[in-house]
Amino acid sequence: MKKETRKNGFLLPLALLSLLVISVLAINGFSYIQNHTKLLTQHTKSIEIKKQKNQFEQLAFQNNTTTNPRISVLSVSLSGLYNLSFLTDRDANDKTNINIEQLEIFHRLLSKCIGTPDIAVPIAEYMATIPLLEKGFGLLDLLNELSIPLDTGVRLLPCIRIASGSHKLNLSLASQLTLQAYFDLRSDDASRLAKYIENQTIPNHEALRAFLEDIHKDKDFAAVLRSTVISGRLDHRGTVLEDDGETFAYLDSILDSEGNWIKNRNFFLWIPMN
Repeated sequence: MKKETRKNGFLLPLALLSLLVISVLAINGFSYIQNHTKLLTQHTKSIEIKKQKNQFEQLAFQNNTTTNPRISVLSVSLSGLYNLSFLTDRDANDKTNINIEQLEIFHRLLSKCIGTPDIAVPIAEYMATIPLLEKGFGLLDLLNELSIPLDTGVRLLPCIRIASGSHKLNLSLASQLTLQAYFDLRSDDASRLAKYIENQTIPNHEALRAFLEDIHKDKDFAAVLRSTVISGRLDHRGTVLEDDGETFAYLDSILDSEGNWIKNRNFFLWIPMN
């Protein structure tokens, strides 16, 4: 990939996740010896690339430090984003169903993030086909499966994430826009809520429920609150890697049940070898 092409392709760092491609080199018309030599060279280079890739993947667990001055590491909190796993639940017969209340929330969120909720139902229906979401399936995989346009995907990235249902929406890390959509609030009420959570005027669910019920007097928030947490603890993060200002990788890491950071889903556009 030429340098100028990369520059044009990665003006938005997270857009790299939608552009991941694998280039396949076809070798034809060579003699046996030439082909054999070529394959040995490729094998050696493949080992070097794999080793370099593994080293880059470790940066997600090394406090964003690197000895290479050309490589920059940016950590992105994902715990405050809406988790698409909320869109489904399982009934007494172990059947996966779409959660209607969460679908309404998702409609509002999409309206604010991308200006239209049209893809809410297709996404919810697809999520319902994944009965047990395991690590290794990321947002880019979903966007690719549903053939969602790149420009739409780029606008979605700051608003949603995919993780298991145990990874709740961290209200302490959520944006005002997310709070507004999740609890169906006016902009000024969402702003007040964000402020109250930050200064701990609202430190827990009990205080939060009182705040919400004062606005929506006849609404029961018990169900939606079960998918939220008020905490300073991060449990899902992304790591953006850049080479001389050009984004080349995105590392998605989650906190497991034992409190250890583990790889969820990594995307590489190319591997800097210098």
